[in-house]
Amino acid sequence: MLKRLAWMVCLSLLLLFNFAFAKVGILSTQEVASMIGKKGVVIIDTRPQEAYLKAHLPNAVNLTPTGELFSEQYGVKAASIASNSQLEAALSNAGILPTDTVIVYSGGDNPAFFLTNATRVILALKWAGIENVYFMNGGFEKWVDEKRPVQSGEVALPKTHFVIKRNTPQTYVFSDFVEWAVKNENKIQLVDVRPFAQYTGEFTSDKRLAKYGHIKGAVNLPVGECVKKVDNYFLIKTPQEIESLLKKAGVDNNKPIISYCNTGYFASGLWFIERALFDNELAFTYNGSMVSASRNPNIPIVTGASPL
Repeated sequence: MLKRLAWMVCLSLLLLFNFAFAKVGILSTQEVASMIGKKGVVIIDTRPQEAYLKAHLPNAVNLTPTGELFSEQYGVKAASIASNSQLEAALSNAGILPTDTVIVYSGGDNPAFFLTNATRVILALKWAGIENVYFMNGGFEKWVDEKRPVQSGEVALPKTHFVIKRNTPQTYVFSDFVEWAVKNENKIQLVDVRPFAQYTGEFTSDKRLAKYGHIKGAVNLPVGECVKKVDNYFLIKTPQEIESLLKKAGVDNNKPIISYCNTGYFASGLWFIERALFDNELAFTYNGSMVSASRNPNIPIVTGASPL
């Protein structure tokens, strides 16, 4: 455990300068339209394949938040980030290089999934070492509402030889680090981004979990609250609106944050918000999240609402 902690702290400090100019950000549909077709720009559609094949942005490839970038854990499909070899194969097949500028978008009518279908893929891309990754605000629905061009069918970019030189430290943390974090609540914040009924343990229908409730000391901020409906699509809320949500939930942006959910899916949304809106290099997502924590005797799971 201490080795993992020391590795993370030291590597984060050593690589901080290297990643200082790498970007996790938000682009408008207009900005994306101006970038399509440019060398070194890759567009990723994270919607289900059926929707993607019907219509998507020009030259967009399809990588989903439960697809080949993720692997099984404790018998739960896509509960973990994939191994480096799996990631290298998937990204090579998709025609992506670490130096590419990658733009990711989603769609749909569920606010939490609208955000996290894209951000889970963005988090995986950053873990794999891709330097510049962006979220297209408004998603596919906004693009279509603006009558911008689409195409149908599958896009196959020329295959590349993607090599992971090192994983980006400012992305995932694992169970041993979370064990340490639980014992050091004054140093690191745990934020449960699931709906409130899952946080309290009232909802017990998810059979992927061995226990119900939340990690001791965690506060609750449902990730769907980070976006707002505008016309036929969702937009990420403004920094001021997000700061109000964080304050209400008891989250201090001046302290390191570990977000979690059931598998790390929804948790990627808060990680992205922290990185894209606040340039917070001390925001992490717990890989495996409650699927892992609920089976770990060293991570206490409690029920009910924690007082702020």
